[in-house]
Amino acid sequence: MFEASSKNKNSVKNSSKDRSKDPLNRKRRGISRFVPERAYRLLDPKVKMWALIVAVSLFTAFLLAPRSFQVYSLTIGEPAPETILSPITFQVIDEDATNKNQQEVLRSVLPVYDLDEEMVDDVQARIANAFNFMKSYLAQEAENNAKEEDKSKDNKPAVESKSAVAKQFQPMDNNALRSRVETLLGADVSPASFMALKAAGFSARAQRDLQSLVVPLLLKGVVLSRELLLRDGRQGILIRSKSKEKLEALKDVSALYDLREAMEKINHEERDTTEDTALSEAIRKIATDLINVNLTFNREKTAVLRQEALASVKPVYFQVSKGEPIVREGEPVNEAHIKKLDGLNKANPAYSRYGIVAGLGLILILLIRFFLYFSENYLDRRKQASQDLVLFSVLLVGTVIMMKIFVHISTSISVSFNHINPQSFFFAAPVATSAMLASLMVDPRLAFLFSVLSCLAASMAVEGDIYLFSFFLISCVVGLHGVSKVSDRTAILRAGLVVGLVNMVSVLGVKLALGQLQKTEDIYEIGLGFLGGVICGPITLGLTPLLERLGYTTNIRLLEIANLNHPLLKQMSLDAPGTYHHSMLVGNLAESAAEAIGANPLLSRVGALYHDIGKIAKNSKPTYFIENQVRGINPHDRLEPTMSALILVSHVKNGVEKAREYRLGEPIIDIIKQHHGTGLIKFFYYKAVEKADKSRLPVAEEKYRYPGPLPDSKEAALVMLADIAEAACRTLPDPTPARIQKKVQGLIMNLFEEGQLDLSHLTLKDIQAITKSYVRALQGVLHSRIDYPEDSNSQDKNDGDPHRLASDRTSNAMEPVAAESGANITGLGLR
Repeated sequence: MFEASSKNKNSVKNSSKDRSKDPLNRKRRGISRFVPERAYRLLDPKVKMWALIVAVSLFTAFLLAPRSFQVYSLTIGEPAPETILSPITFQVIDEDATNKNQQEVLRSVLPVYDLDEEMVDDVQARIANAFNFMKSYLAQEAENNAKEEDKSKDNKPAVESKSAVAKQFQPMDNNALRSRVETLLGADVSPASFMALKAAGFSARAQRDLQSLVVPLLLKGVVLSRELLLRDGRQGILIRSKSKEKLEALKDVSALYDLREAMEKINHEERDTTEDTALSEAIRKIATDLINVNLTFNREKTAVLRQEALASVKPVYFQVSKGEPIVREGEPVNEAHIKKLDGLNKANPAYSRYGIVAGLGLILILLIRFFLYFSENYLDRRKQASQDLVLFSVLLVGTVIMMKIFVHISTSISVSFNHINPQSFFFAAPVATSAMLASLMVDPRLAFLFSVLSCLAASMAVEGDIYLFSFFLISCVVGLHGVSKVSDRTAILRAGLVVGLVNMVSVLGVKLALGQLQKTEDIYEIGLGFLGGVICGPITLGLTPLLERLGYTTNIRLLEIANLNHPLLKQMSLDAPGTYHHSMLVGNLAESAAEAIGANPLLSRVGALYHDIGKIAKNSKPTYFIENQVRGINPHDRLEPTMSALILVSHVKNGVEKAREYRLGEPIIDIIKQHHGTGLIKFFYYKAVEKADKSRLPVAEEKYRYPGPLPDSKEAALVMLADIAEAACRTLPDPTPARIQKKVQGLIMNLFEEGQLDLSHLTLKDIQAITKSYVRALQGVLHSRIDYPEDSNSQDKNDGDPHRLASDRTSNAMEPVAAESGANITGLGLR
């Protein structure tokens, strides 16, 4: 939007005067004499707004909060003393289904086994130590025997030093050697096995054979019992080892051996035919003694995993809907009834209901305040904030109360008809009514924001889910769009019909999403959705006149006052026919321009019809305005310029009073106030200046200006521009298209430069479209006419051209009169 190129200096002065004359300010000054300052602050509009927000939020929260209900205690087999209906929607744990899920999860948890990898290294080290010891002993024994043989051959006693004596070989018998080997191996070694290994010299091959029998089995893991392994780890096991941080899953446990199978595996290993049989048997016996269990069940870790798995299993619930019969009167109570009653008792809020109300109220306070903040700052409804708050508070509370009524109705019907789900009737709730009323009264954009809030409250009122909220929201959006541009009353009924058709599709979508489109009752719910949409139209139509009393002017009201049989218009047509004709033309101009820039065409036309209604007030004479004067008679010629200006300015004030008397609505009153802005009545101002120059007296410009305010809407600006364009273009002596266009462009640019359009929200693109629309319309209104001849001699008077235009013959004669008329129109403030 454009900014003012020059500011009106008198607007500030006028606004200060307005504040001093404001009746609210006078009332405050009067009250402040008797009321303390703190109490006086309660009259501040912001305090009132916050008080209303808090009150509405708490009341709505009170309606939405769950209520405490009776606790039932029945025993199995006892006849129910009464029919017990569920007061809320709650869930009950399905223990059978939950236990089944827990068992399935437990079966999926694999047992944990610890793999002792250090045993492999330990066995290899023990085998190496035993064999290395025997190899060293046998080597020393052979060296000692060789020395003894050398001594016997030489028959000389050997003289040995003390160190040699200390290192002298100490022979050991076989039992001592076998005992030492058993200690180093950590296994039993029979005398026969020891002798076989000694005969082989504890060779490296024997060592490798022993390791090859034991180490591979230990690397795979040896368990204590295969039966226990298969019982707990039928689907596999988890192996935990120190070398790996994570548990490693082993699905196939068939490759594992228990201790008995490992021994059998060693004993039945294929024999090498080239190997000594005694040595082979000795190695196998030692291997069976070295093999041991190194894969053990970890009971603690397995229990931890099972507990974690059980904790991850969510309970399975089945839902008991609000209004659903839990047990009927006289019916024997069974276990299923007891479970439902226990679930109902647990759902009863143990904490204070006031806490719930406070929490919901706080949330609603934030939502409503953010809603108003958005409307004030982004939809430019700061002036109407208090009015909008009252409207939306009424609609919000009404929506919640309506849904509560539907809950009671659906509960009563479900008791009478067992096969009907009480929630089915929620699709018949006319929730879209609030959105349609908000769109009619205020604006479709603001109505959409309110729809989100009202649908949320409606869903909470019936404890609905996201599907019900979506259904309500779709219904509201379709409804508010259907009434956004109403041209007659039947349009509201047609909008309700469209809402009903869309509701059918929405219900079908919800049923398909939930997988519930299987019963005949589901088809009935589609019909209920259609019914809920259709009844929105009549309800909206009936409530519109009531809500209009809050100060709103809907398109329906505009259609009523646009009727040419309205008393004011009829009076204008009789008392001020010139003003009536002028208003009609201004209405046509404003309406066409409003369609071009996206403003409200109906409001523009109706505002134009009544913008000069003050010219037929009781204390005003239509003949003081040039469009109602007989040519040549101007009563202003006998008046002072100040008096003439005062008469012209008074028609705005008189028009406002007339509009309030006939309750035309605030939008029309604003257009009447603003259609001259703070413009200067130039003709009488310059006339006063001319007289002042002679008398050398100053002229106060404020006396020759309209009081304003400036147009603050597109519709008011359109009426201002159309008023000036229509009046000024009639002064053109030869209204050719070029002259009309030049005149209109000049007038609009003058207003723009004066700052009269600063608050109108018009853009440069809008001004261009308005200019084109006015020029096109005025060309059609001010086109030239053919001068029809009265007799046969007229052809000679027209120089032989019967189709010569009257304007061509009389242009020179009419120029002074037109100039005089134009000056008078300008002077009378119709610019």
